[in-house]
Amino acid sequence: MIALKVEKIGDQIAVILNEEAVDVLNAKVGGMLHLEPTSDGHVMAVVTKEVWVEDSHARGRAFLKRYNRSFEQLS
Repeated sequence: MIALKVEKIGDQIAVILNEEAVDVLNAKVGGMLHLEPTSDGHVMAVVTKEVWVEDSHARGRAFLKRYNRSFEQLS
């Protein structure tokens, strides 16, 4: 298990990743960690690379994927 520290930095809340968490998540400074709740209410971390620079349609597909999941959760 990896324990992460939650801190307030200015007006924002930040999660501080230790070295082990950075390695496991393959996180990069300036990258994005997308967290998505699972059906049982727990949170699963999903690390995604920002690919819309190379693929102009990737951002739209990512939006539609999140949009469809929202409707699935409502039904």
